[in-house]
Amino acid sequence: MIRLIAIDMDGTLLSPDHTISEMNKKTIREAQAQGIEVVIATGRSYLEAYEPVHEEGLDLSYICINGAEVRDNTGNLITGTHLLDEDIHKVMAILESYEIDCQLFIDKTVYAKSIQVQVDTFIQLAEAANLTPNVEDIRKEIESRVELGIVQIVDSFDPVLKDHQSEIYKILGTSFNRDNLDVARAALNNIPSLAISSSGAGNLEITNVNAQKGIALTALARARNIPMEQVMAIGDNYNDLSMMERVGRSVAMGNAPEAIQEACDHITETNSNNGVSVAIQKVLQAQMSR
Repeated sequence: MIRLIAIDMDGTLLSPDHTISEMNKKTIREAQAQGIEVVIATGRSYLEAYEPVHEEGLDLSYICINGAEVRDNTGNLITGTHLLDEDIHKVMAILESYEIDCQLFIDKTVYAKSIQVQVDTFIQLAEAANLTPNVEDIRKEIESRVELGIVQIVDSFDPVLKDHQSEIYKILGTSFNRDNLDVARAALNNIPSLAISSSGAGNLEITNVNAQKGIALTALARARNIPMEQVMAIGDNYNDLSMMERVGRSVAMGNAPEAIQEACDHITETNSNNGVSVAIQKVLQAQMSR
């Protein structure tokens, strides 16, 4: 029996146009009506995750920033796990040395040096899902986030680090140079207090080693008195693996890389074809027939 479902966003719950399909919404509500808790598990900041979910009228809890934050359905912070102060400058120096752009995730805000850095991030996420990105639509979405204050553009990270160094949840590094990313990943992996993952081939998601989706989901399930064998996770990329490895039922999207599909118990449809709905419906039908 499944009592808790964790769902990734980009490449999973969200369609290629970054909306939630009617089928996905309907099935999530059906699961909730049967007493199953549904939680978002994403690399996005809380506001980046909340806006598209709230706009569709869904009432969910959130594991954000790859597990660095857990928030309830009203947005209240339950747990927060920041990067260690001594690791911040090490990470920034490594990324800078390999000309990798970065973004800082602090509380509900993402700091970047240009809108283009954010645009490049979402182009890479689309390409990771084997989609052709609509650059104009992506740029409009990012500009809207800047207007809302979800993303702040800064000339330098120095003042941000001075004021908020102890509050950084995640550093996201992005580049179209895969060789530089690979070398930087190897260097970052030598720092034992870090967790290095990715939500696409063009990025590095850097958090505290204790800030991973799987760790956060395990803690949430424990707080609900739900054993992990009664938890399902649905995702499409490497930053989902930590929860795939811990749950009783792991589901890879049809658009996920082969390595992710091989690591999971089940493979569903793509995010273009209501893959989340299909995966949840199979569980609901099985449990109703008992």
